[in-house]
Amino acid sequence: MTRDQIPAIAGRAAFQAELDALRAREKAHTHEGDAIAAARRRLPMVEVDATIPLTGLHGPVTLLEVFEGRRQLIAYYFMWQAGQPAEAQCEGCTFYTTQVGELSYLHSRDVTYATLCQGPYDESARYREFMGWDMPWYSAQDSLRADRFPPAAASPPEVHLAAVDIPRV
Repeated sequence: MTRDQIPAIAGRAAFQAELDALRAREKAHTHEGDAIAAARRRLPMVEVDATIPLTGLHGPVTLLEVFEGRRQLIAYYFMWQAGQPAEAQCEGCTFYTTQVGELSYLHSRDVTYATLCQGPYDESARYREFMGWDMPWYSAQDSLRADRFPPAAASPPEVHLAAVDIPRV
């Protein structure tokens, strides 16, 4: 840190006045963030075809089967670089997925968690096994097409975590 980067020295009253002003801005920022989050939760839903094919441990399954009979699904979209070594895979996706542990809390609330990987199942499942992850894992390599999802989700989605709600049949 250079001298130009070091904050000025001030008395307690001046410090407190600046701190109070900063806290007021922080509070306004928090309220705006809360309002944006609430608006996001109120966005309309887009119907998705429940028969979209995915590939899992035992072969082809539908999106509806990924729900495992529960009312909601949290699907994490894992970006994948096909044919690349482990160290070339998405660092953000790897970090996030490593934080996913025990799923019983979600299950007790009628929610299933699953990872939908952009890459081929066999290749990405080897990575999942290497990393020691045990959450449900599916390849969505041939399923995430623009005609099945809204245009914003046709390429790797901006928001990786989405809740989908399908009524029980």
